[in-house]
Amino acid sequence: MARYKEYDYTQGKFIPIHFDKQILPGTFEYTLHYLIDNEIDLSVFDLR
Repeated sequence: MARYKEYDYTQGKFIPIHFDKQILPGTFEYTLHYLIDNEIDLSVFDLR
């Protein structure tokens, strides 16, 4: 049987976040995103 947590009205809420609008060019996050998506060969992880 599932044990659900009691609802708390003071808890935070989930909000939609569009990461494309949050990661701005010139920031560390943008550079990391670009390197992982475009420059680094991730095929080594395909075998797992």
